Amino acid sequence: MKEQTLSNKTMVGYASAEVGITAVETMAQIYLLDFYVSTVGLKPSLFGLAMLIAILWDAISDPIMGYISDRTSFANGRRRPYILIGGLLLGLGAYFLFTPPELETQSLKFLYLVITYFLTNTFMTMIAVPHISLGGEIGHTSVERNKIFGWRLFFANIGLLSGLLLPAIWVSAGKDGFSSRSFSSGSIWVLLCFVSYFSYTFTKGRDFPYQGSETKPNSFGENVLSFLQSARFILKNRYFLPLLLAFIVATAARTLNSSLGLLYYKERLLLEDSQVVIRILLPFVFFLTISIPLWVYLAKRFGKKRPAFWGSFLLGVLTIILYPILPQGSYEAPLIAAFLGGIFAGSILLFDSLVADVVDYDELLTGEKREGAYFGFWKMATKIIRALGFAFLGFLLEAIGYQAGAETQNPELGWRITLIFGPIVGSLFVIASLVFTRMELTSEVHAKIQELLSRKKNIQKRRSSGASAG
Repeated sequence: MKEQTLSNKTMVGYASAEVGITAVETMAQIYLLDFYVSTVGLKPSLFGLAMLIAILWDAISDPIMGYISDRTSFANGRRRPYILIGGLLLGLGAYFLFTPPELETQSLKFLYLVITYFLTNTFMTMIAVPHISLGGEIGHTSVERNKIFGWRLFFANIGLLSGLLLPAIWVSAGKDGFSSRSFSSGSIWVLLCFVSYFSYTFTKGRDFPYQGSETKPNSFGENVLSFLQSARFILKNRYFLPLLLAFIVATAARTLNSSLGLLYYKERLLLEDSQVVIRILLPFVFFLTISIPLWVYLAKRFGKKRPAFWGSFLLGVLTIILYPILPQGSYEAPLIAAFLGGIFAGSILLFDSLVADVVDYDELLTGEKREGAYFGFWKMATKIIRALGFAFLGFLLEAIGYQAGAETQNPELGWRITLIFGPIVGSLFVIASLVFTRMELTSEVHAKIQELLSRKKNIQKRRSSGASAG
């Protein structure tokens, strides 16, 4: 297949939107539990239930958004307009999520969280699904896609830093826990407006309106039927299902890990929140960022499958062994986990890149380009697991003795959190890597798929040219 190279300018411009998307996700994953339970005073079980409701809707909306963006016929593209509008709305939703009014009862706190997180997740879907789908679409070769998703992970790490550091920066500026979250989400809103505009601008000419081979459905019923048929075909894809299952298990591990991180360092290692962000989480993101070229090189040298397996497997082994034995009161010892964990976690970019490769197989069979549908289901399945994980975690925290809003906790709580944060999370990463071995899309198989796809397109072009000449 002839390579259609992209400039670094286009790749960087495209990927820049991930800064804002990941900043919102990071604040929600790292700070939302502690903020609503410790500062707002919502019961953990009600927090978990609110997460379940909002994220389940978010999961359902992902494949719908993917289907819509696949079939959008705007003159300026089928993905880009959603990126521009979604960035503005997502920042607005995040601001209100972290700026609740004075609420007296548990019911009002619960309802406010459900509504604002519901809206935030809806706006997240509006920008995130078309954005990741566009990344798979503008890259035409496996190597090119590795670079695109490498840049995407690079900017995601900048977003991760923003979501981590902004609350700490506002705290150091004299803001309390409530105000620091509010000012941080407002800053991210401004950031989102800029980066979504950059992504929209720099991908001009790379995003085209829907031009499917089938007649575009007109009625609501026809659209629903077309969507269900598309979903059925996607879930029967021999390469997609094992990849999806592996990522679902890994997402369960990441949900528990990110949500319990601050509680683990505070209750088990007896460290301060602001210092944890600066001295542990910030180095983790740094090591994750510098690992990106390594994983791009390994994928080019050995294919994507082996590096992706070893990254997930070694991350699991590290988590099982290291976190239960870290000494209390030390900021230096967790740097070992931050270094190794950051390096191994960088392999995550290969999973997203593999989804784009799977879409090539689908296009070979159907003649349709359905990146939106595939990435929609990709995000839907993982968000369902996140929703269940949050709900489970909320009830689990109450079961192990966590008291909402209490200044001091049961001394045994730290070790109980450690068992979840270490051995349980690590085992899930190991299981995910083992499930991933069932995915048979190797670099050799993908090269053959692209060769056949190129031949098919050339035949169609010749037929089209012959018909026009006749």
